[in-house]
Amino acid sequence: MLSRRATLGALLATPSLAMAVRAQQAEPYPSRPIRLVVPYAPGTATDLLARTLTPRYSELLGQRMVVENRAGAGGIVGAEAVAHAAPDGYTLGFAGSQTHAINVGLYRSLPYNPQTDFTPIARIAAQPMVLVVNPELPVHSVAELIALAKTRPGQLNFASTGSGTSAHLSGEALRSQAQIDIVHVPYASSGQVFTELLAGRTQLMFYPYQPLKPHIDAGRLRALATTGETRPAWLPDLPTMIESGYPSFVVIPWFALFGPAGTPQAAVDKLSSATERVLADPDLRAALAATGTEPWFAGPQALADFTAAEIARYRQVIAASGARVD
Repeated sequence: MLSRRATLGALLATPSLAMAVRAQQAEPYPSRPIRLVVPYAPGTATDLLARTLTPRYSELLGQRMVVENRAGAGGIVGAEAVAHAAPDGYTLGFAGSQTHAINVGLYRSLPYNPQTDFTPIARIAAQPMVLVVNPELPVHSVAELIALAKTRPGQLNFASTGSGTSAHLSGEALRSQAQIDIVHVPYASSGQVFTELLAGRTQLMFYPYQPLKPHIDAGRLRALATTGETRPAWLPDLPTMIESGYPSFVVIPWFALFGPAGTPQAAVDKLSSATERVLADPDLRAALAATGTEPWFAGPQALADFTAAEIARYRQVIAASGARVD
């Protein structure tokens, strides 16, 4: 009797359960707030960019997009959290060149695979680096810097915020391509980097433009070149490293939106479309330019292809530099 009652109850409940599942599946996306995991600390360039964008996403999507900082291990902690999240479109990662390209060649093993554990959604922006020197160094161009370095082997130091960062790899690219002997000095924070560079204890550095700008404007640092393929609109008079005689010298930290593997296609399509619309806004583009950031949209498949190419490219750069973090 109990068995018959249980069976009858299950049969009666089944249509309700099925209807509930269908109703949930039929809910328009998004129907609740979206968590955007930033794999770096508050106040970093990645965090500031994410917080510039999220209000615009919230407006377009009709649901709040909330930043959650999950810093640690060069972005690995936050990226892993996204890879292991439920693939429902409500946990996304604001990641990029460090987490999805550089770290692959830098670490012997990662707790995630950037190509199989994530759903690419949209590439968002890029921040070309700027090569700066302490103004006490008697150089006003890349050519003059290289010439001086060749007369002082092992005496010029280049600063970075850690081994394997874009700043470090840019310096290593300069060292190998120009065939000069310069010494890498990594620091634990950007504050230390600027203290040492401004004091002249390190002589040069590659870094994003926004934190450099006040020092460049005040004459405390001298800009020599940028690392993008073309001159950025916000520094139109500064040559690129390509123009300075190094045709393969391109280092462009980039940012993108990823979801966990298996994120529903409807969510991917909506988020990618929203990204394209956000980046088309003239006011936003002007705000990004003021921070040395260039909108650089690409859709899901283009981002997947781009990520694969970046992994291969950075493997070569890292192998040439000998950088390794374990």
